[in-house]
Amino acid sequence: MKDNLILDRHRADEVNDILDDLVEVYLDAHSGDGEFYNESRYRQQLAGHMKVAGWELVTARIDGRLAGYAYGFPLPAGTRWWSGIEEPYPAGFTEEDGRRTFALSELLVRPAWQRQGIARALHDELVDARPESRMTLLARHDNAPA
Repeated sequence: MKDNLILDRHRADEVNDILDDLVEVYLDAHSGDGEFYNESRYRQQLAGHMKVAGWELVTARIDGRLAGYAYGFPLPAGTRWWSGIEEPYPAGFTEEDGRRTFALSELLVRPAWQRQGIARALHDELVDARPESRMTLLARHDNAPA
């Protein structure tokens, strides 16, 4: 891992100044992944996620430049997060109350800084301080392991 890596935590009301930087990292990390990964759709997704109570972001900077970030939020009661989950699963598994499950929604590192332990550092910094009893992460089927 980089010695000059700086991790910072942010709440939704603290990210307006870096919103464009977040979108830039997203587009860089998804370069070549297809038209689904576009600026307009991601800005809508990010704006929607930031409205969820408990949304939190951890950024990683190297030499002052945003190298990556991770964000997530507690799953609210009535969430659609689990729609599409394949059975069988234990009774009550998909029940949420806004305090049970933390959903790690995005974990992104710019290609130039991938495979240097930054994603692990972001993950650990974001998740380790959460009060929820469990965490979920949605990943693409074709996502290569780090």
